[in-house]
Amino acid sequence: MTTRQSTARRTTYSASNAVDALARALTEIKEEDGLTDADIGAVLGKSDDQAAKYRTGLATMDAVTFGRGKREWNGRFTGYFDRLCEDSRPGKVCDHSTLTALLDLGAKLAKALENGTIDAGEVRDHRSELENVRDLIDAQLSKLRPGAAA
Repeated sequence: MTTRQSTARRTTYSASNAVDALARALTEIKEEDGLTDADIGAVLGKSDDQAAKYRTGLATMDAVTFGRGKREWNGRFTGYFDRLCEDSRPGKVCDHSTLTALLDLGAKLAKALENGTIDAGEVRDHRSELENVRDLIDAQLSKLRPGAAA
């Protein structure tokens, strides 16, 4: 029996890939919106020189600056970065595991609902499972993104 080798390579999460993802987004935003580095800097709360460094991948940004970019441009700014985080995640779960986790959580919530409501304590008890299933559903929905594998 032959073992099937995967042809897809997992993207590596590295500092340079993270910086490049944000730089690519800022470059596209600059071009699409007809902005200057001074305009980008004003949104990010930084000088035009610093904005140019972010846009060309010559500097990393702090969380406050990242948050300002996300607030202003949302997925246009974070899309490449978000995909890098998803695609580089070790141990990606297969579709079968997604269904298993969803049905397992559904059964637990159905049991909690037997008294007529799911209270905060029961949500707290199953929080990690709820968050895991949310991530798995997001991974399924990401298949609808333009450029995602069919």
